[in-house]
Amino acid sequence: MSSEVRKEVILERLGRDQRVSVLELSAEFKVSGETIRRDLKDLEAEGTVRRVHGGAIPAGRTADTPITERIQFNALEKDEVAGMARGLISDDCVIFLDTGTTTLALARRLVGFKKLKLYTNSLRIAQAACEHFGVRVQMTPGSLRPIEQDLVGYETISYIQQFHFDMVFMGAAAINADYGFMDFEEDEARIRQVLLKQTAHSVVIADHSKFGKVGNVITAPFGGVNTLVTDRRPPENIFGAVRAEELEIIHA
Repeated sequence: MSSEVRKEVILERLGRDQRVSVLELSAEFKVSGETIRRDLKDLEAEGTVRRVHGGAIPAGRTADTPITERIQFNALEKDEVAGMARGLISDDCVIFLDTGTTTLALARRLVGFKKLKLYTNSLRIAQAACEHFGVRVQMTPGSLRPIEQDLVGYETISYIQQFHFDMVFMGAAAINADYGFMDFEEDEARIRQVLLKQTAHSVVIADHSKFGKVGNVITAPFGGVNTLVTDRRPPENIFGAVRAEELEIIHA
């Protein structure tokens, strides 16, 4: 396939998905990542795309879809996942919820507790959780990301490393049979990697739309997480990879 044809396909993908990944494109076209990066560099020079870490987005678009928009995607499925995840939490324990729309759905379901302590780096999760009388909320420090409405950076990671959590609940941008749990942004991935070291039980909560996607950062292999909660059984290739690593799967 010529460079010009690849570029046409890349632009078609961008029009459909609003983001492309170097890893995904190199696998699809059976060329090196460097070849894809040259294609993206050419398209950026033409003013049609903007390169970001690990891929590209349409020119003029920010790297992240605002959380205010993502909340609307698969809202019922996220609430279903949140309901199943809520059943894993017992009172009088310490949990961490990282930023994300499914973890936000879980925060909204934390009713009925009397002595639950919740740590988070998400402004929206803190606001939702503090509405429940029996939940004590503690926020991390850090640098504010307006699009995600969360706190990230060195101060956030340093703060998290001071604690041990009974359970950690985190999202994922992609769940891939070959790479495991992935993210688009390094800030999110690094915080999640630290959280995995600071807990007795790690839980990824994600709806089925994350299956088969490819992110830019490999956050954790399947064997690095204890439980996956999702709204439907994963596709066979992911299901097999997950079970091979003895990762518990809870699904509707």
